[in-house]
Formats: sequence, structure tokens, C-alpha cells
Amino acid sequence: MKKQINFTATDAVFKKTINQILPYDLTLHYDEYSLDEKKRIIKFLNVERLPQIFIHFDSEEQFEFFHLLEDVKKKILLRTLETDDLKDFIEELDETEQLSVYPFMTQAKKRTIERLLTYGEDIAASLMSTDFFTVSANLSIKDATHKVISQSSDQDYIDTVYVVDDNNHPIGMIPIKDLIIARSHDKLTDIMSTQFYALKESDTIDKAIQMIKDYDLDAIPVVSDEYLIVGIVTADDIFDEMVDDLEDDFQKMAMIVDHEPSLTSLERSKQRLPWLLIAVILNLLIASFLSIFERTLSEVIALVLFQPLILDMAGNIGTQSLAVTIIGLHKDDYEQKETQKKHVFKELRVGFINSLILAVSSCLFAFVFLSIIPVGNQKPLEIGFVVFTAMFSSMFISSLMGVLIPLGFDKMKVDPAAASGPIMTTVNDIVALVIYFGVATMLFI
Repeated sequence: MKKQINFTATDAVFKKTINQILPYDLTLHYDEYSLDEKKRIIKFLNVERLPQIFIHFDSEEQFEFFHLLEDVKKKILLRTLETDDLKDFIEELDETEQLSVYPFMTQAKKRTIERLLTYGEDIAASLMSTDFFTVSANLSIKDATHKVISQSSDQDYIDTVYVVDDNNHPIGMIPIKDLIIARSHDKLTDIMSTQFYALKESDTIDKAIQMIKDYDLDAIPVVSDEYLIVGIVTADDIFDEMVDDLEDDFQKMAMIVDHEPSLTSLERSKQRLPWLLIAVILNLLIASFLSIFERTLSEVIALVLFQPLILDMAGNIGTQSLAVTIIGLHKDDYEQKETQKKHVFKELRVGFINSLILAVSSCLFAFVFLSIIPVGNQKPLEIGFVVFTAMFSSMFISSLMGVLIPLGFDKMKVDPAAASGPIMTTVNDIVALVIYFGVATMLFI
């Protein structure tokens, strides 16, 4: 896409080219342009495209983009941005930077943003937009339709129109399609849906996610203690939040701090290196600990062949149990003790069945392999028994750890995603190796 922009083109050609590129594509290489090139892009952008492009930048790029705009365009951008996007922008700025932005906002919008910033980051209202649309139940179909057409702005969410009574309390909702196709003699109260779901200002994001999932909603209104609509949380907002949470969890599972695409290779290396060094130290401790089994290793050479199998399978089953448990915790499935116990016992049954089947399969594999290719002086059946015992025990214990560790972390108010990654893998390795070589030592030495 960068090659499609010819900065030596005439103004007319350049303007046409810039405004034909999709907003997202235009932002992909923005940070690679020189300051003069950025200024030329901004100069010839149609004003209605400003918010479409702005939302695809990261916070630093947004701040730079904003300050390269003329004052008139700054006001247009802040006026046309949806309130939730504007709030996200303001939230990332420090106090001095915020003060440089506020003069270009209306007082009403400034008060709205300041209110949105008071909500905690885990509260659904922190994601809400105040660009919703309501109509009075007393209006006719014709008047309600006219109001939506004449008074709604580009940033207003009008897919769903909310119907309010004389006290501005919501009593129903109408999809815009139903309002458009309604007959003029119909009443709003006849075509609106009274199956009305709403969030309180204190409700959590998790509750909003569950409601949108359970009731297949495109948006949920947020109501105040006085039962007045103060904003809406859309399914798109929830989807973005879920993506952010998922990325955050993956980073934590790999023991990586917040990922920034703009960081250099060296900076990313510095972020990840400490946890990898911890893993190295733990593995060195494992190597030192295994020196206890030096005689076993030297006399039972065949054990080395199946060591990777034991380690990998213990790690795999533990990761599966961990993932299922973390997902359940995020969905608040285990708030009650009974549901926690039910989950633990179910995962233990799954772990027992899988461990038993895979242990028997591994035992048979080891027996057949060593019968065809003899290694060492031990009988294939004896090695098979060691593999079976170690495989079953280490996998079952690993599956148990995958359940109990995140539940324990959750009780201690620690993010359960932090229970995995290199450290948990190393702990599983210790358990698996101790069992494997311990059984072999008791049998052969």
C-alpha cells in the first residue's frame, strides 16, 4: 500500500489517491513516512475520513496525528469521533497532553468524557458510548422516523432505537429496520419489543459479555440509579475487549509484558529475557537434581529414549486442564464452591482416563520398539512398565496441577493466567522426571 502513494504527484492526483485508500490500509505504514509526507497526507484528507483513520492508530500516533491537524480540523475530529473512541484517546494521554486537547472540545463533550473516565476498567460503563438515540412513546411512527432521520448524527448508534416514557425511563426498543417498514397507522408501543435488557452503571464487563452472548444482542443500554439511559455498550465494544483480554492472557501465559508493535527487537528481547533466564535457572536446578540418578542413567540407557515422551505428554495434559480452568474462571463459572468441586472432579476423571489410555499405549510402543531395536540389558517389558508408571503418574498429577493452581491463584486474587508459561512447564518437568527416574531406580538399581 505504501507504494501506491506517489508523493511527487500533483495535488489533485495526490488528493484523489489518498481518499481512495481504505482507512486501515492508510495507517499501516504511517510511522514510516517523513514528517512532511504525513503533513501532506493530512492536508488533503477529506474531513469525514478523519475519525475513520484516527481510530486505527495507536495512542502515540493518534496524538501526533491530532497535533498535525489545523485547529478547524481538530474540532471537526473531536466532534465526529464516537464518545467511546474519544474517551480511549483521552485516557492514554498524560495530564499535560489532555489539557492541550480539551480546548478543542465542547464543554458538554468534555463533561461526558470526564464522567466516562471515572469508571473502573473492569466496569462495563467504561466501554459505553453516549451516542445513542431515544424516541418518546407518544410519537407517531411518522414523527419518530422523521426524528431519527433529521436529528441523528453520523456517530450516533441507530441500529436500535430506544423508546422512553414521559419520565425518560426506557420501556422498549425498536430495531431501525422495524421502524422504517412500519405502517403509518401503527403505534410505537405496538412495534417495540418490551424484552428489555439493561446494564447498571456498576455492572462488570464480564456481565456485559455474558448478556450479549446469552441473548444475542447488538447493544445493551446502561442505566443510572434513576433508571435513565446514560449510554450503550455495543457488541463491537465487547468483541474488542475480548480480543484485548485474549492477547493479554496469551502474553501472560508466555510471561511477556504488554506487547508494543513499535518496540525494536532489542527492546522486545529485554522484555522477554528475564522470564527465559528464570526458566534456564530452573532447568539447571533440574540438571543438578538429576545427578542423583546418575547411576540409573548410566546403567539403563533405554530411559533416555522415552524421556521426551514423558515430558511432552505431562506438559500437554497440564496445559489443557489449565486452559479449560482459566476460561471457566473468566466466565465466572466457578463462583460457587459446588461448581468448583464439580469442575475439579470432572477434570480429574478426564485426566485419569486420558492418562491411563496414553500410558498403556506408550507401554506397548516401548515394548514393541525395544523388542525390534534392543537398547541396554533390561527387558523390553520392564522398560515398558517404567514408561507406563511414569506416564500415568506424571500426566495425572500434571492435570491435577492444571486445575488446582489457577483456582488457588484466583482465591488469592492473583490473575490465574500467570500460573502458566515457562515456570509451570518447568515444574511439570521436575515432577515427570522425578517419577520417571525414581521408578526406574527402584526397579533396576
